[in-house]
Amino acid sequence: MGYNMTMSSIVSRSVLVLNAICSGRERLDFAQITEAVGLPKSSTYRILSILREEGLITLDPVRNVFGPGPTLTGWATNVLAAGGLPEVSAPTLSRLSADVKCSTGLSILDQGHVLWLKIVDYPTRHRYSARVGDRVPLHVCAAGKSILAFLDPGTAESIIASLTFQTFTHRTITGPDALKEELADVREAGFATSNREEYLQEVGAAAPVFDHNGDVIGAISMWDMTGQNRIENLLLDKYRLLAAAAEISRQFGFDPDGKGADDGRHLAAAGDG
Repeated sequence: MGYNMTMSSIVSRSVLVLNAICSGRERLDFAQITEAVGLPKSSTYRILSILREEGLITLDPVRNVFGPGPTLTGWATNVLAAGGLPEVSAPTLSRLSADVKCSTGLSILDQGHVLWLKIVDYPTRHRYSARVGDRVPLHVCAAGKSILAFLDPGTAESIIASLTFQTFTHRTITGPDALKEELADVREAGFATSNREEYLQEVGAAAPVFDHNGDVIGAISMWDMTGQNRIENLLLDKYRLLAAAAEISRQFGFDPDGKGADDGRHLAAAGDG
């Protein structure tokens, strides 16, 4: 009986801590979490340690603030997949595909990969197109970069450290420093590109999708064959891509006037490129 009570207490306190970390837009440090949950510092420290070991939270070593970890993020994206994200995005993806005259898709984070949930082919599938259920390493695709760039920094750092950086073409990013440098550019522009990095015959671009907390929950992409489009030609439609991502984000409660990511800022920044 005492063991069950103890386990119940730990679970309850862990839920309190997770709620404090995940329910707001601002990341909290140790003192703020301790104050928010009303637990002794020693108890809060012990629970934070357990949650970090299980991958449920992560610590940003620069700012010393806590955020959702890869395990928790994986759970969240699976819930979103089951909760209608592909269905909600389908009309927007179809319109985008018709407007830009190339394939479009929706993907979410799946540990060190993106998982494709929805694909709209235009006009017909080519043999390099992604299929629903495919998983692609984050570092080689525009979707992966756009998600990584807008994750909580601590979570992104943890994921990047776990990547193996498999080489697909001579243009593939092959190390963490090069990836981090490109992610900084993605944050400034508001979208990411993949220029023959997974296949020499393919170019693509992707923009992040956000939820009501301003947290990135996925990405929408557009891509085409290099015989039909160069990356410069594809990016003539970057505003359509950003607008489509903003539309889906709004359907999930994202407020562009609130804190966190701002699709208006992204559009303005993209225009500077």
